[in-house]
Amino acid sequence: MAAIGTGQNFPPEQPTLLQKGLSCFLAIGLVTPALGLFMNLLNKTRIAGRENLARLRPPYIVTLNHLSLLDDLFLGPVIFFPNMLKGYHYLPYHAPEERNFYKKPIIAQFMRYAKAIPILRGRGVYQEGVNRLINAVSGGGILQIYPEGTRTRTGEIGDGKEGIGRIVYESGAPVVPVYHQGMEKVLPIGRGIPRIGNEIRIAIGKPIMFHDELKQDNTPATWRLITTKIMDAIREQKTVSELKWGRKPVRVKVATEPDGVI
Repeated sequence: MAAIGTGQNFPPEQPTLLQKGLSCFLAIGLVTPALGLFMNLLNKTRIAGRENLARLRPPYIVTLNHLSLLDDLFLGPVIFFPNMLKGYHYLPYHAPEERNFYKKPIIAQFMRYAKAIPILRGRGVYQEGVNRLINAVSGGGILQIYPEGTRTRTGEIGDGKEGIGRIVYESGAPVVPVYHQGMEKVLPIGRGIPRIGNEIRIAIGKPIMFHDELKQDNTPATWRLITTKIMDAIREQKTVSELKWGRKPVRVKVATEPDGVI
């Protein structure tokens, strides 16, 4: 296994046909059917605004609030299906925290084929992982990312990090804001085994552009403007969710006795 922080855990920037095929097989043939079953039959997933992604072509960035360690894994298959059936370029890139997911060789290999570009919390917006994310989106990719940078401990949507602002500015890609809730019950903080019998709500907003912001200088101040606009759009989707399905507070419970560590 590559050492944490060496950069060797990045997926190839120019994947071969075989590597693309393996990624598609993993995502479409294995992960999506299994997690689709989990999310739609063992739990109840409601989605509003799916049409906002239906005809959208890459590149674009999907930004979400962050509730559980496995938001990426569990939400991706239901948000991006059936678009992902169109092929490799419709499989999203991910930005996991490297220390959480690359401790075991088999998981590290899975993450590479899952188009995960790891970042290291605390290394700042100029680290190689952020540069790779910008390159991935600029090259026509889709990115699924959580601007808060960490899971909420209060149930409220937190402030976004300026790193997402840099990614948007330098890629020029539109952003699709998404609000979700329910994953805090499926996988509470401190738990390692997902639970069943819960309701997951997902509200997908219309793509937003940043024409005015992109006319400004490429500086942290501009990135913060972009980040604020994104977080406001995610909060608007929370309102959409509440209007459609009723208000349901997000209650985050931190498990005191973990039943597994990922």
